[in-house]
Amino acid sequence: MEPLGGSGSIVEPQFIDRERGLESALFVSANLDLTDKLSVEAGVRLSNFLALGQGSQLVFEDGQPRNLASITDTLNFEKNEVIESFFNPEPRVSARYLLNPSLSLKAGYGRTYQYIHRLSNNTTVSPIDTWKISDSNIEPQSADQFTFGIFKNIEGNTYELSLEGFYKRSDNILDFKTGAQILLNENIVLETLQGEGESYGVEFLVRKNKGKLNGWLGYTYSRSFIKFDSQFPEEQINNGDFFPSNFDKPHDVSLVANYKFSKRFSLSTNFTYQTGRPVTVPVGSFSFDNSEFVVFSDRNSFRIPDFYRLDLGLNIEGNHKIKKFAHSFWTISVYNVLGRNNPFSVFFVTENGEVQGQQASIFNIPVPSITYNFKF
Repeated sequence: MEPLGGSGSIVEPQFIDRERGLESALFVSANLDLTDKLSVEAGVRLSNFLALGQGSQLVFEDGQPRNLASITDTLNFEKNEVIESFFNPEPRVSARYLLNPSLSLKAGYGRTYQYIHRLSNNTTVSPIDTWKISDSNIEPQSADQFTFGIFKNIEGNTYELSLEGFYKRSDNILDFKTGAQILLNENIVLETLQGEGESYGVEFLVRKNKGKLNGWLGYTYSRSFIKFDSQFPEEQINNGDFFPSNFDKPHDVSLVANYKFSKRFSLSTNFTYQTGRPVTVPVGSFSFDNSEFVVFSDRNSFRIPDFYRLDLGLNIEGNHKIKKFAHSFWTISVYNVLGRNNPFSVFFVTENGEVQGQQASIFNIPVPSITYNFKF
């Protein structure tokens, strides 16, 4: 049997250009105590990214949508030849003001640039991620983030309380066009769009650091939206309006608790709840020219079921003699105690002419385990 793509094979091999890049940065910061109550940390990160050959870059006609018809030239670059160079300053500053020894206010601002982009398709059995570097056709992603919070310590740091909010504005977010061809695409730039994003949220956290019972409880409400607008309909998503991003999960609850019965026995628990992430689903189908076509909903207009999971663990330590060759302990735990069938991914199949939604799950039953640990 000859290898795939051999002289006797009917499979035509296809090769995708390997992308190369070089990122370097210089960071400078300073801490300043302006008064006994007010301290400031300020700095700047100077980042540089080089998109390097070997590879090719498409040149498009100005004022036209990016498609095969608007390509005017193809530029070829030798190995390690600079295709495009980016240099950006990333300032950041944070401040803390002590209202009293146990109560403080904190605020911050930071600008960041991202030169490597991840493109995700979240409606397949196994999510497909495609990585793309910034080049002459793909601008780096940038973001400005503002934060403000209030922090309180109670009873000598036995308890910690915090309430913190954030707002983030992003530019040049990269995503696929509607109906994009993703796999083995030699010119993925023809299937991508760059848009803007907006995220905001607030997080509440209470933590107990001392005592037989310790742990923390956190709740976060956050939203994440993106928009891809253009004068050309083929370069719009959801009519150019803001819509939930793949990471939009409004509600997030986390509980971690540990209870120490004695010096040797303790119980730990972990509970997590998250709103289901957005997905795009087929809502119908039609026939044309003896072929079946699927009609999809607006991008990310539906959600998969919410996620929640409870884990329990019993820790059994050995005796606490100081002069021992090794100290050991056992952990008896159960992952997903409730047996929740949390969807890892969703996909769609056609059965009897109807589109049916399916979900793939991992560990949809309680999973017990026993671990033995020792340290010298």
